[in-house]
Amino acid sequence: MRLAKRSLLAAVAAVAALAVPAPSASASPGQESIFQDDNLLVSGSDQQVEATMGTLRSLGVDRVRISVFWRFVAPGINSASRPSFGGRSAADPAAYGAAAWNRYDRIVTAARRYGVGVLFSVTGPAPKWATGDKSEERGLVDPDAREFGSFVTAVGRRYSGSYADEQPQPASRASGLFGPSPQPAPSAPPRVLPRVSMFSIWNEPNQPGWLRPQAVGRRPASPHTYRGLVDAAWSGLQASGHGGDNILIGELAPRGTRRLTSGPMTPLLFLRELYCVDRRMRPFRGGAASARGCPADAAGRARFRSRHPALFEAPGFAHHPYALEVAPSSVDVIRDQVTIASLGRLTRTLDRLQRRYGSRRRMPIWLTEYGYQTNPPDPTIVGQRWSRQAAYINEADHIAYRNKRVRSVAQFLLVDDQPNRDVPRSNIRYWGSTFQSGLVTIGGRRKPSFFSYQRPVDASPKRVRRGRTVRVFGQLRPAANGSLVRASLQFRRAGSRRWRTLRRVSSRSARNYVRPRVRVRSSGRFRFVWREGSRRVATRSSAVRVVQRLRR
Repeated sequence: MRLAKRSLLAAVAAVAALAVPAPSASASPGQESIFQDDNLLVSGSDQQVEATMGTLRSLGVDRVRISVFWRFVAPGINSASRPSFGGRSAADPAAYGAAAWNRYDRIVTAARRYGVGVLFSVTGPAPKWATGDKSEERGLVDPDAREFGSFVTAVGRRYSGSYADEQPQPASRASGLFGPSPQPAPSAPPRVLPRVSMFSIWNEPNQPGWLRPQAVGRRPASPHTYRGLVDAAWSGLQASGHGGDNILIGELAPRGTRRLTSGPMTPLLFLRELYCVDRRMRPFRGGAASARGCPADAAGRARFRSRHPALFEAPGFAHHPYALEVAPSSVDVIRDQVTIASLGRLTRTLDRLQRRYGSRRRMPIWLTEYGYQTNPPDPTIVGQRWSRQAAYINEADHIAYRNKRVRSVAQFLLVDDQPNRDVPRSNIRYWGSTFQSGLVTIGGRRKPSFFSYQRPVDASPKRVRRGRTVRVFGQLRPAANGSLVRASLQFRRAGSRRWRTLRRVSSRSARNYVRPRVRVRSSGRFRFVWREGSRRVATRSSAVRVVQRLRR
């Protein structure tokens, strides 16, 4: 999902030039806003990284999720033979060469300058020499857990907060090239690389595009491969000084198929297999257990928890609750699938799995990837209208806010991917194999979602009996965390052009949320009007309809 360099540069330039300056986002208690765009940050130029960080800060982003691709850093990625690493251990960052880390060094240093946190999602594809099938070119088949653990250890050591950068470079300045993007105070190049204190292990292991095989015959295989990867990565992060940091497992895609040999696996089936239990939460026994690498007897089951500590001690579980073709409130009818409307399925399953092994933990949920694709440019069945994308990402934030187990919300992509030009425009893969979920088009035009992300609003429920109450959710993301933010809640009756101020509200949380309760007597639309310094800004509006009878 790479973008052409020239068009990507133009798009980021246009966004940064129009970005609204804002104080930096800082870590504090509450639900975080996580943003991901590897095209701009991992694969972009120095100037693109700088401009993107400035734009994300103006949007009020708390943390960026960065894919640390094993294949981007490892030596000899296309060789079937393991490299010598210069006589060093593969757990030593110096064994990879300073240049191999440059793309990640510049991200963490830029993030620190702009006051944005970093989540490193350490993931495949693997180098060929570390896979179980040396003829497979993509590095996805049976990655070697021990080698992955060594790589994760190297990542942890380099970004421990005490590792000296071998070749520090001055920060690129976005000013002039990208317009008035927010600029940090000038500072000397860091001698020591900033610490990264949040990690997740492998991306979407229930998808064949990230881990193979998903199954051997009718028996699930990827959960058991993933268990080994998690064990190794957990040990590597403990050994590199990150034992007290936020380490997430999971990073699961929301949906799957019954055709396990060729398609993705549903997240709840993946979870049950990961914890070695069947659909009724009974531990696998005998041959079924042995074939999965699970304990086959009572003694082994008693040791399962201590042998796989990450499954029980990880500070959180990461999930991607996409619901691309429907509203966030639409519940998926397939019980083993988990979109944002059915997060309760995920938390209940995790709790039952913990109890099965004698743990009472209620693992927090981190939503680390989410978004809606738009039409234009994507004319396929998953392309939403621009106005609907804006409304849906706000509605999803409101759903997440109401769930006490959820620690973050997420947006995937700032700028749309280009189409897949390797196939003709008439081929569904022309748009279908890339993501157009950005807040900005490839040409640099901001969609309505750019503004709705900065200042969410959502009234719920959408249909209500006359005289009943609704909650109107709002947030001013760009405001400094912890400051008291005031807004006016306004209402416009259906058929009217006049906005009427109902009340003035103040944020009561570190993330600048407001959520007043309002009694509704007529259909209409709600919005918030905020003060941003000397500017008066209004959110998009959120509709409520008064009905005689609610649908069952």
